[in-house]
Amino acid sequence: METTQKRRLFWSFYKGLFLRPTKTFQELLLDDRRVKFGFFAILIPAIGYTLFYFMAWQGGGAPSTFKPWLALPIEDYYYYDIFLVAPSMLLCWISTSGVVHLLSRLFSGEGTYEDTITVIGFGISVATWSTLIHDFTDAFLGFIGVIDLKAYEMALNAPTFWRALLLTLFAIYFIWFLVLFTKGIRTAHSLPLWKSFLLAFIGLVTYQVLFLVFNR
Repeated sequence: METTQKRRLFWSFYKGLFLRPTKTFQELLLDDRRVKFGFFAILIPAIGYTLFYFMAWQGGGAPSTFKPWLALPIEDYYYYDIFLVAPSMLLCWISTSGVVHLLSRLFSGEGTYEDTITVIGFGISVATWSTLIHDFTDAFLGFIGVIDLKAYEMALNAPTFWRALLLTLFAIYFIWFLVLFTKGIRTAHSLPLWKSFLLAFIGLVTYQVLFLVFNR
């Protein structure tokens, strides 16, 4: 029986998903703290993007190519997202996990909801680093006055190196989501690869649509 001294810490699991996702998911799902760790995992991008919006707002940033759903002044968009992004990310995590878990039952999945919400939480958290590093860095540079955030927003939407970089990071983001969701769902529910991939794709679409609704 595993002793307290030998139990893996949260950060051990978290780092493991970058290098050995399948093996790490297998070990994570045997841990009775897995749901708590899944919550810790989703808090990382939630806090990261809360700080991003705070710095972007303080740095004078504003969206340059779209209008928010809500009737808000465009220059205040980042201010309101300081308060919206964390709770919306948590709601998206819980909702996506529910959709994936219910559909897994149609495919005779064997895992519990606790297993599903754990792998979805870690998958979202780790995959989000591909965009968070870029966004956080730019917001920080704008916050300390090194770059003009409004000018940089315009550069991201013009045929520049920065837009190419952003599109590359988005591609990595979606691929990483699909890989981690697929591996996590397959581990949690003992499903064939194609069923796991299908559920991963549905989970990705569910998460992104809900996140867009709350954060545009």
